[in-house]
Amino acid sequence: MKYFLSFFLFLFFSCATTRYVAPENAEPSMEWGPTEVSATVDLMVASAQSYFENSKERPYIELNKIQNKTSEHINTNMLANEIATSLIKRKIVFVDRSQRADAIKEMELSQRGMVSPNSALPTGEFISPNFKLSGEITDNVRYVDGEKNQYIVVTLRLLKLSTGSITWQEEKKFLKVSKNATFGW
Repeated sequence: MKYFLSFFLFLFFSCATTRYVAPENAEPSMEWGPTEVSATVDLMVASAQSYFENSKERPYIELNKIQNKTSEHINTNMLANEIATSLIKRKIVFVDRSQRADAIKEMELSQRGMVSPNSALPTGEFISPNFKLSGEITDNVRYVDGEKNQYIVVTLRLLKLSTGSITWQEEKKFLKVSKNATFGW
C-alpha cells in the first residue's frame, strides 16, 4: 500500500505542467475565467464606444467597483481594469478622484514657490466626471440531471451625473453547463 501511494503521488505531481495560452484561446472551465472576461470586455467596449460616438457630449468617466453578486469568486477589478484600458485606448477619458489629494499637495508646493516654475503644476485644470460607470455580475445556479447550470449575467451601466439618469446599459450573458466533478483515470 505504501508503494502504491508513493507511486500515485509521484505520478500525480510528475504530470503537472504549465503552459501559456492566449486568453482568447483559453478553454472554457467551470469557473469564471479568461473566456468570460474576454467576451465581456469585447461586447461592453464595442457597445460603450458606439454610445459615445453617438453622444453629443464628451465623456469623463468615473469608474465604480463592479459588484460580484454570484456564488463564486470573480475578480471584478480585473474585469473593470480591462474595460477601462480598452476604452482609454479609444480616447475615452477616465477621472480618478482618489488621486486628487496628491495632485493638490503638488499644486500647493508650486504656489508656495517650492517647485521650479518649469515643472510647476497649474491649478484649475481638474476635470469633474460627468458619467459614472458601474455594474454587477449576478448568477442563478440550478442542478439538472447531474449537471450544474450556471446562468451568469454581467450588467454595466452609465449614470449621467447631472441628471441621475442611466443613459447606457449593456448585458453579457453566459450559460455554463458542467458535469459534477468526479475523480477518474
